[in-house]
Amino acid sequence: MRYTRRGSFVLFLGLLATAAAPAADLTTAGGKKYTGTLVAVDRDGVTFRVGTTDTKITGKEVLVVDLGNKVVPPPKDAKYHEIELTDGTTLRCAKFLVKGKKVEVELLPGPSGVVPPALDLPLASVFYAVRGADDEKNRAEWRKMLQTRGKRDLYVMRQADGLNFVQGTLLEGSADGTTLTFEKEDGTKEPLRLSRATGGLVFSQPPPATVPPTLCKVVDVFGNTLVAAAVEVTAAAVTVTTVAGVRVTYPTATGVAKLDYAQGNIAYLSDLTPQVDVPELPADEGTKTLNVRAPFLADKTPTNEALKLDGIVYPKGLWVAADTVLTYAIGGDYREFRAVVGVHDQFGNSVTEAKVTVEADGRVLFAEVVRRKNKPKVVSLDVKNVKTLRVLVESDAPFFNGSQAVLADARVQK
Repeated sequence: MRYTRRGSFVLFLGLLATAAAPAADLTTAGGKKYTGTLVAVDRDGVTFRVGTTDTKITGKEVLVVDLGNKVVPPPKDAKYHEIELTDGTTLRCAKFLVKGKKVEVELLPGPSGVVPPALDLPLASVFYAVRGADDEKNRAEWRKMLQTRGKRDLYVMRQADGLNFVQGTLLEGSADGTTLTFEKEDGTKEPLRLSRATGGLVFSQPPPATVPPTLCKVVDVFGNTLVAAAVEVTAAAVTVTTVAGVRVTYPTATGVAKLDYAQGNIAYLSDLTPQVDVPELPADEGTKTLNVRAPFLADKTPTNEALKLDGIVYPKGLWVAADTVLTYAIGGDYREFRAVVGVHDQFGNSVTEAKVTVEADGRVLFAEVVRRKNKPKVVSLDVKNVKTLRVLVESDAPFFNGSQAVLADARVQK
């Protein structure tokens, strides 16, 4: 139940004390990088000081502001839970309790000497709390359950055959946070032990009357991601107000890793879900082919390697098999499509080639054959007001014979 939406660039930051954090890096959507000091951010953009010169960068150009503080991964074999708010904010915690109409959390530890943030978490701001989020199997079962849930709150139990749940309304927690008052669908109320919700809890929250615009995502060193409506930075503290209205206060800026403005300004195709069209295999092909490849992969190759073109590794992008069409609904919200197009380095000196076509609302913007022996092509296309973007990869060779193309760093941006 997420109701996040992008709005105007509304943020005010005072001077960031240089003693609180190392020098910051600011990267623009166009790839330009500044190293210096974050001075201020207002509704017009970011003021960044390099040396003694202040540079104003408009909000739509900002991609990320990295404060130089590293995110600490959970210790090996650490067990933790995850809480997601109604705005998409995610919090990792070692423990949580429901006390009255609030959720009390114990966040995972961060770097030595960095104090975790203080936060007040109303029950009405919580979408779910999943136990055992450190286990990918648990996370996969949880995601599957969320796709089929109804309109009631869920008290979820993890059993040998998967997740089971009771539907109703979770009214409040006891004073000590260990018991929930649960109203069943027939109107009867029953106390339930929080500890027996071994899968977790899901809350069916009503949509708010008004939703503040999303400013950016704030990533902290504890592994939490906050969907921010406002951020205030002073020499004494950093306070983030999420879109759901939750205030999170960091005693110093060392608790914050970065301010990520990519949401709304930029969207990587590997993070979007396309409509996929591929030809059907012949009836007898399924018995002959033991290793049929996926029509496309996000951020990796079929051998689970990073995408690599001409010796350069790209963390984001698409690997696309020949005879595949990917259609993306981008709603007319972006002005430019960018990518580096070529054949993955793993093919060595083979003659592998494919034709890559990019269409915007049916108009062909780019159509060229890419070959392993040639340098990758840097593509920049005007997609202003375009609602549907299509990427086609074609080859004269049989389907899934190995012909492919890589669209590294493929993205649309405002």
